[in-house]
Amino acid sequence: MAARGDRRAVLRWAMAAAIAPALASRTGAVVAAGGGRFAPPAAPMTFTRRLERGLPGGNKLVVARRFGVRFAPAEGGWSVVGAQLGVTVDAPARIAALAALERQRVETGLFPLTLDRSGMILGGPDPQPAKELDEAVLIVRRQLDEAGVAPDARKEFDAFVKAVREAGTKMTSLLPGDLFAPRDDATRVERELALPGGGTGTIAISFSAITDPATGLMRQARREIVTSIAGDRRLTREDWTLTLT
Repeated sequence: MAARGDRRAVLRWAMAAAIAPALASRTGAVVAAGGGRFAPPAAPMTFTRRLERGLPGGNKLVVARRFGVRFAPAEGGWSVVGAQLGVTVDAPARIAALAALERQRVETGLFPLTLDRSGMILGGPDPQPAKELDEAVLIVRRQLDEAGVAPDARKEFDAFVKAVREAGTKMTSLLPGDLFAPRDDATRVERELALPGGGTGTIAISFSAITDPATGLMRQARREIVTSIAGDRRLTREDWTLTLT
């Protein structure tokens, strides 16, 4: 059973995870000013999202999903429709069961999207918690039962699950507002966190992109979230690409 200090550290990481989506959305707002030519092709394209999350012990979870997408003119701007084509998952053996659930999951929460004339994202599907996350929670709770974890630790675990579930739902649906028509080469914001128990930490979020000069459409983009708490540093990295199919 983990020591109380360890459990509190887990809760601090959960708090940081819950705050990250709000900061990520502000990063998108920073680069939203300006505008230029935006003329995506009518031909089908492949949209790839690669998500890398740092785990304790220097391990990481990497999930890459490919989507077939199309841009089409719509009233006041553009519409983007898409469907998942495939997924790959790279994870350490100790979370093999959770990785298997992620491989089974089909992402349906990203599309369709509506864009304005300059390519800024106006709206998309309402975020929905994935059923696979609930299955993952049941797996971990079963492991806690088998290990005979004390009731106070279970309460802290439930608080952790709630924070991670909310953060995960937001992060999987929250794209930078200018993802498809980047307004700047690179931006970065950093915030200090005041955490429970008197702890402190920081979250730094950066965004960079390469744009097709002929169409104004994103070719490659990256968002990095670096969270530092009590000397422990963890990285979450998202990479997106758009290519003609």
